[in-house]
Amino acid sequence: MFVQHHSTHLVAAPVQINHNKDFDLWIDSKRSDTIKGRILFAYLDQSFESQIVITPRAIQIQSTYPYAGIQASAPSLSEAQLEKPYLINGSLTQLGVQNIVWLILDTIHLYNLVRLKPNSILSLYREVFNQVKGQDPELIFGKIQLNTNLAQSAAKLLAQKAKQKYKYDYSNPLDLLASFQQLLTSYPPVVSNPTQASLTRDIVVPLS
Repeated sequence: MFVQHHSTHLVAAPVQINHNKDFDLWIDSKRSDTIKGRILFAYLDQSFESQIVITPRAIQIQSTYPYAGIQASAPSLSEAQLEKPYLINGSLTQLGVQNIVWLILDTIHLYNLVRLKPNSILSLYREVFNQVKGQDPELIFGKIQLNTNLAQSAAKLLAQKAKQKYKYDYSNPLDLLASFQQLLTSYPPVVSNPTQASLTRDIVVPLS
């Protein structure tokens, strides 16, 4: 698999560290029902770091390096599905590990779009924005509020168009919309003018 274990200096003084063949999990705080920390992995000799929150029914990650704000989340498990949770007594299950790997792939997919086709993020978002703006003329480019029905519509449309164009099915459409908006807001030279693009790690958006 192309996601590889990779040691890095980006994380300091963790409470605990768990090794996995695909990623390292550095634990900042841990309870029986919640782990908060960071995952580190490598792809094409590039180190990646994301914040992570894991509970029995949910996993959320948000990148901090090389681009901050790319987010992805595993499907939220229903009460009936909790017979096979992501976390049991503070320990990751195999289902939890597998879903983290899928979320890592989401991060890598968007990283590759920025790296290889930076203008595609701007053009695809603009296409979706122009389609949904008719429902709300006051809508501001790059600032669709995620807790609205309009955001749900925009996210679904964005995910459909991204899948058609790039043959990749992002885990959560709303996360895809949030990630596009974060990239457009935080790294405008990167996604609109690739000749001026440079990686930066100055912007960190903490998980709630």
